[in-house]
Amino acid sequence: MRLGNAWHTGSMASVRGRDLLDAIGFVREAYGASALEHVAARMPEPELSCFRGSIREVAWYPLDALVAFLRTAQATLAPGDSGFCRRQGHYAAQRQREAFLAVMVATPEARAMTAPTIWRMFYDTGRLVVVGGDPTTARGQIHAFPTTPELCERFRGIWEGMVSTADRPASATETRCVLRGDAFCEFEVSFATETANSA
Repeated sequence: MRLGNAWHTGSMASVRGRDLLDAIGFVREAYGASALEHVAARMPEPELSCFRGSIREVAWYPLDALVAFLRTAQATLAPGDSGFCRRQGHYAAQRQREAFLAVMVATPEARAMTAPTIWRMFYDTGRLVVVGGDPTTARGQIHAFPTTPELCERFRGIWEGMVSTADRPASATETRCVLRGDAFCEFEVSFATETANSA
């Protein structure tokens, strides 16, 4: 049985194929290759058509296709798991950082300076603004973007995956959200308190 389309963003926004590939990769690694068949069997049309054939990393695909995949995968593989999309975002951020974003996110200063550029590399709609004079406590604000609950949780994971290190894990909190009536979505990142290892 296919899921309905109540999740639609109602926009013509697009994302890079890399986002779709990382969503597929997360499901494959976390739940096994056969899980993709179960997700595909429940995905609505026409979004399913984006996942047929070869997906090109740099090509543009409908944002609704990514949302459809995330929503269907969570409902099929992890119903009730509120952390599913957050983990997928963390996975995607780590993959993208290892592949080609390492220099751009290497330091707090670099992240604050390059964040708007990175946004435009992946999304053709909206803008990312970094506010705050101190790069270590700066907040990311996403403006004019047709978000959904799945995407908001995914962005939390992306922030965490981009800035976390093995000895300094990060946690992102969404302090404002357009789905709650705010003018934009805002994310703050905090870091785990250093342990006795640093003593």
